[in-house]
Amino acid sequence: MSEDAAAAIAVGRSYGAKTLEALHEIVRITDLGMQLASRGHDWYTNDSANVPGLAAEALITKLGENVSRVSAPFEADHPTVPWKVIKDMRNRLTHYYEATDYDVVWSTIASDFPTINAMVRRLLGASSDDHTASS
Repeated sequence: MSEDAAAAIAVGRSYGAKTLEALHEIVRITDLGMQLASRGHDWYTNDSANVPGLAAEALITKLGENVSRVSAPFEADHPTVPWKVIKDMRNRLTHYYEATDYDVVWSTIASDFPTINAMVRRLLGASSDDHTASS
């Protein structure tokens, strides 16, 4: 068994399957956000219907939903991940939709998603270059 698999099993045993599943989904969602961001800011801003912005907004919302599924003990044991900030962003987007700042949404997927992805991958025992966990 690889060290990555052993680390993931340890997370599941210590914090439960729900937390482990949420962490894997967080990696998958941030991978998708990074794929969107890799298309570039011009692609993001030049769509008159704002489809890229709406897609990015949906990913941030899904990220926050999955962070909400992470157990409180896991959050407390890993305070370097900005759990509350992520949940607050989700709440802001879902409850104040008329005030969505799509420049902030872009910044989140372009700058914050890679950081969150790397942090959660480390917690799962996977390197940030190993995208097999999210495939």
